[in-house]
Amino acid sequence: LVYMSENTQPQGKGMAIGGFVLALVGLLLAGLVMGGTYVAMGTKVVAYIWVVLCILSVVLSAMAMSKLGKTGGKKGLAIAGLIIGIVAVVYSVIVLIGLSALDAGIQQLNDLSNSTDWSELNDALNELEDMQ
Repeated sequence: LVYMSENTQPQGKGMAIGGFVLALVGLLLAGLVMGGTYVAMGTKVVAYIWVVLCILSVVLSAMAMSKLGKTGGKKGLAIAGLIIGIVAVVYSVIVLIGLSALDAGIQQLNDLSNSTDWSELNDALNELEDMQ
């Protein structure tokens, strides 16, 4: 049996707050930060870091739930952090997949513009214009 005085908070409360805040920030700013840094810097490094941040929020919230359950604290904030964190992880992974698809599309456009097929198409169009 654990007795707490009025001035002490149950173990895990700080982790619950941290997990909740990380999850909320991870969810609300995922598209903006990941997409913005990709456009500005042309790299997906920040996107990978952001996914790890969202996963960290899930881990912190789960650990907080465990500690709060053992010490008899209220687990509401930890549960909210866990749920929002899971949604943030899924959303961040979807944004990362979208950025990867964008990267592949840009690469295909670059390959197409550098290929000889493109110049052959231009030559054929020029011949058609000359016929008119």
